[in-house]
Amino acid sequence: MNRIHWPRDTIARRFALTIVLAALTTIGLNQIYFNVEGVLGLPPIGRPELLDQARIVTKLIEAASPPARPRLAASTGIKDFQVDWYADRSHVVPLSENAREVTFSPEAIQRFRGDTKWNVAFFESEGNIAAPSKKQHALTKPEKIFMVVELHDNSLVVFTAPRQNWELAHAKRIGIVLTLLIFSVVALSLIAARQLAKPIEQFSEAVRRFGADTRAPQMCEAGPQELRVAIKAFNAMQAQIQKFVADRTSMLMAISHDLRTPLTRMRLRGEFIEDAEQQTKLFRDVDEMHAMIDAALDFFRDDAETEQTTQFDLSELLRTIRDDYTDQGIDIPYYGPEHQVYLGRPMGLKRVFTNLIDNTVKYGTQSEIELTCLEKAISVAIKDRGPGIPSEFLQQVFTPFYRLEGSRSRKTGGVGLGLTVVRTVVHSHGGDIVLRNRDGGGLEAVITLPFSG
Repeated sequence: MNRIHWPRDTIARRFALTIVLAALTTIGLNQIYFNVEGVLGLPPIGRPELLDQARIVTKLIEAASPPARPRLAASTGIKDFQVDWYADRSHVVPLSENAREVTFSPEAIQRFRGDTKWNVAFFESEGNIAAPSKKQHALTKPEKIFMVVELHDNSLVVFTAPRQNWELAHAKRIGIVLTLLIFSVVALSLIAARQLAKPIEQFSEAVRRFGADTRAPQMCEAGPQELRVAIKAFNAMQAQIQKFVADRTSMLMAISHDLRTPLTRMRLRGEFIEDAEQQTKLFRDVDEMHAMIDAALDFFRDDAETEQTTQFDLSELLRTIRDDYTDQGIDIPYYGPEHQVYLGRPMGLKRVFTNLIDNTVKYGTQSEIELTCLEKAISVAIKDRGPGIPSEFLQQVFTPFYRLEGSRSRKTGGVGLGLTVVRTVVHSHGGDIVLRNRDGGGLEAVITLPFSG
């Protein structure tokens, strides 16, 4: 059994299909226009070419025998008009009673009469005296205009047509058709462009998300063939980078773990050093290295763990951290909304805010927490009053194991991974952190977290 091979979903195919659909839509709209336009598209009864046709029909009816005239009138009707023949005026009395006579230009009447000397009168009415043209759409109920011609034997020929309330010139009708064409092309082009732009936007969002979080899931292959090829290549690159990061993390964890063994041996051998001063210095260095290794292992474990993203109340999280410090006798005011829902990893962000507030408590005074809702992001500022950080070191403090001297000394500080962890977690949320010194002394750490989705 032969399988049917459908054309590939390519960008070129989508453009071609859009053009075809635009053409078909234009044809359909034009057909609807011609069907429902009513009196807009019908020519006026006083046009010279129509009067010439009506004159010929009248002559044919007058030349025929009376019994044949009704059938001849019905069969020789002009397009968009109805022709009726009546033997006497009695059949036309309802017309004169329910319609009013109107005046047409003498030139038009003379053109119709010629040398026949027929009596011609025009009437208009909204009544249902004569059946409307079969071409007239049922949705419209225009006024009717009648041209009554009295023949030489006193019989009557009546031409009935819808009145032209809005006489559209040929140029205007072409303008309407062109407007429908432009409308259909623009509408379908916008729809097609949106259908094409949507997977491209998703692809861009996936690239941005992966740039902020290497653990981001791979995106589904959707869209035209060219875009699916690009997505497939991106997913393969993402998988290789994720494998590389995982291997790097595992290697660093193994190295950090294995360093504990020689450090333990160094401490045991230090017990046999008789010089007490040298022994103390050695033990201090070993303890510091142990602390650095433990901090590094904690950092790598947190980086390797995958906390699920969930919605939580960021304001409540900040107030919870503030209450924990209040229980320790440390008053940290909070400024911001009572509730602010955010999509992220709450435990990771809690570690970020805790690390920053710990620094304000250790190295400054008058700590503050301020939450501000921006148009497309949330800003959290952790402030203090204290010595601050020299401007040349505001970026360098994020370097792993980097510690400032002076007020942020080795004795009072950690091993130099706190701010590294903070920046890593913030970047994994697609945000950023900026440190700046405050006027009047102190430091301000501003975290900007974009709204996800």
